[in-house]
Amino acid sequence: MDLEAAPDPRVDHTPRAANLCAVLSVTAHMHDCGNRDEILALMVDALPELGPFTVEPVSAVTGELHDDDDVWRHRVLLDDSWSRPVSLTLRADYPPTPLQATLLELLIQHTGSALRATSLRGRAATQERQLREATEEITAITARASRLEQEAKIHHTFGRLSATGGDETAIADTLHRLTGLAVGIEDAFGTLRVWAGPDRPPKYRKVGGGNRVDVIRRATMEGRPLRDDNRIVQIVRPGKTLLGVLYLSDPDHRAADLDTFALEYATTVLAVDMAHRRSLAETEARLSRDLGADLLAGTDDDSAYSRADALGYDLHTPQRVLVVQWGPDTPIETVAEAFRRHLTSTDSSALLVHGNEHRTGVLAAVMDATTDANTIFKALEKSLGPAVGVVGVGSECGSPSDLPNSYTHAMRALEIRKQSLSPRGVALFDELGVYRILDSHSSTGDVEAFVQEWLGPLLEYDREHRSTMTATLAQYLECGGKYDETAQALRIHRSTLRYRMSRIHELTGRDLRSVDTRLNLHLASRALQVLAGGERQ
Repeated sequence: MDLEAAPDPRVDHTPRAANLCAVLSVTAHMHDCGNRDEILALMVDALPELGPFTVEPVSAVTGELHDDDDVWRHRVLLDDSWSRPVSLTLRADYPPTPLQATLLELLIQHTGSALRATSLRGRAATQERQLREATEEITAITARASRLEQEAKIHHTFGRLSATGGDETAIADTLHRLTGLAVGIEDAFGTLRVWAGPDRPPKYRKVGGGNRVDVIRRATMEGRPLRDDNRIVQIVRPGKTLLGVLYLSDPDHRAADLDTFALEYATTVLAVDMAHRRSLAETEARLSRDLGADLLAGTDDDSAYSRADALGYDLHTPQRVLVVQWGPDTPIETVAEAFRRHLTSTDSSALLVHGNEHRTGVLAAVMDATTDANTIFKALEKSLGPAVGVVGVGSECGSPSDLPNSYTHAMRALEIRKQSLSPRGVALFDELGVYRILDSHSSTGDVEAFVQEWLGPLLEYDREHRSTMTATLAQYLECGGKYDETAQALRIHRSTLRYRMSRIHELTGRDLRSVDTRLNLHLASRALQVLAGGERQ
């Protein structure tokens, strides 16, 4: 375009001079605009200020400019180096003056500069936004990668623990190490089995407390960790049977999402372990019941020893049979479960027999002869409640083949105790005394055993020394413990009688001042006479 062309001589008037300050003001506003449309609008609005300039319209049909040789035209291409270039055609009814041409050129230059500046700002904003989005995406990817790395670590840790056969204690310790929180494992009844970490409560409160059933039900329905007060709880339930509860102790509510993930994964590993151990326990219990039932029915010693060794039970030590009956409203399975919990808590073992193997409603246990039956009774009473429970204890056995007799004695002790004035507690067959021969099931063998129990040391002494200690005691008891009558009946001096009675006390270890002791000794001495009479016949 030739902006310096001479004005058309046909024009008989001079256009008004453009205000340079106004043009500069317009171009300044252009640089403050936020988009190209506003800049172009300012340019179009400023054209009349420079002269008779307008923007040539474009045909809506052909998109071409109208061709008219009588007007002045100037095509302007505005390129912002980023968007599509803008093409404008300026027109005037006559050529511009040099001043108008200069101002028009200045406006065009500033418009192009403003478009490029706006384009640069737009590009910078776009790049900044893209950079920010990329940074956020990288941050998210980094966080996800870190999370996946932590999850992989948890998977690897518990996977290795499961592969090496780690028990529930190892699982709890590992979860505590990963989360930094104390960990507890309860059994299905709410008893604390394992605690890992500091601050173990001196007085334990089971999960849910009095609302345990509701908490377990909600946790089952949720299927994921559930917060219960200061604990994050996850139930261990691989099938329909509740095996226990695993939880994180979180009184400060600082557990993160990754801690919950670790809890869920640890619960999965624990469920596999507990289900496996439960299956082994059920198999062992079944084998134990089978062996126990055979022992009560009678089996040879060699077979009993080999089967017990396979189960890991020591039958080589002296054994005895205990039988338990706990009221009519307490199922025998409940009694057996309480008995097993006591065995677990005391790290002891027994062969339990119940159900169809022997008498219905009675739990039998083959145990080490040194086991304290009173401790067992107290443990059962604590678990089952103060019902009318009885524990009968049979005689000690030196070999497995004697266990049927011990079982018979235990049942007799239980039945005698149930019919007594105090039908609850522990009844030891060895301490039944006179009741052993008064029982309707007694036999000659029972009477002989009773005599041997109470008079055995005296009979042995008389055989070895050819003395009459047994006869002296019998006469003393027949005379009601009166020294003068006894000495006269035996035709010995009173001092001799005192010496003999002193020796009898030493040999038997019995306190003759006890009414029960004197009664048992008296019955034993009379039973001896009956047995001796039978032998003479």
